[in-house]
Amino acid sequence: MRQTALHAIMYGAGDLRLEERPIEQSPLAPDEVYVETEVTALSTGTDLGNYLGRSTDVPGAPDYPRAVGYSNVGVVRDVGSAVQRVAPGMRVFSMKPHLSAFRARDSEVLVPVPAGVAPEPASLAYLTQLGVAALRQVQYEPGESVATVGLGVIGLCTCTMARVMGAREVIAVANSAQRAQAALQAGAHRAVVNGQHPQPQDVDVVVLTANPWAAFRQSVEMVRTAGRVSILGFPGRGEAPPDFNPLDARWLYGKQLTLVGSGFSTERFSRVRNIEYIVSAMAHTNAFDRIISHRLPAAQMREAYELARLHDKSLQAAIFDWR
Repeated sequence: MRQTALHAIMYGAGDLRLEERPIEQSPLAPDEVYVETEVTALSTGTDLGNYLGRSTDVPGAPDYPRAVGYSNVGVVRDVGSAVQRVAPGMRVFSMKPHLSAFRARDSEVLVPVPAGVAPEPASLAYLTQLGVAALRQVQYEPGESVATVGLGVIGLCTCTMARVMGAREVIAVANSAQRAQAALQAGAHRAVVNGQHPQPQDVDVVVLTANPWAAFRQSVEMVRTAGRVSILGFPGRGEAPPDFNPLDARWLYGKQLTLVGSGFSTERFSRVRNIEYIVSAMAHTNAFDRIISHRLPAAQMREAYELARLHDKSLQAAIFDWR
């Protein structure tokens, strides 16, 4: 077991530091696991919000200083005597933050990654799970059409999984030609660029991952009568109140829409069950590899945060290597 681990700690807006902290050296408890991180993934939503100084936007989230990140893939190096789910040498996905090694309880999220699935795409599993949960929360069924509004890492991963889950048509709504092309590579059947192509008007399910009020309005306008909008974003985050009524009767009453705040897993399909499904699917597609645009040593992670802050369209998904 290593003596120390490198941790990414956010002390305030833009104040990201990498710190060496000791690892407890006592013998592992019977239900404990020791893991050394291979890679972690950047969330361009939550992680960026933390970097911009909005640590507590998510209800219940801690203030600064705080660890950041929640998408970690590593290799199990040692286990306690009672651990049976994982074994030394096994690759696992966890929701641990950006750090180089950790001890965890067997009861925590530790999902084995199938042989043949590389750590880089596997690190996108929870970000992908958000989109899968968004589909499940509005009772998505194979054969329906799905539109994704907002093509950050979560939106792109949602395009991939909507296709894997049997959508009749996956439509990506982009704010740039670059993101539209990325969505097609991720699995969308077609991509619509705002201002260049007419938006669809009869989509069964819209998954909204973007925050601007304009994206919310697009979503309720494009979904069909009695359609469903699964809202993963934070409508209006960082913006003034909208100049329209988000619950206008022409949408909510006239179209009989279902608007659902999403992102949490259902009782039937738990977070772990969704992640298990996703990493299994990764063994049969290379679409997730195509979503990753930046692969950086952990020591250079600030570069990706800065690109996210600038809303640089070249940044789709960023992976930090801790090896």
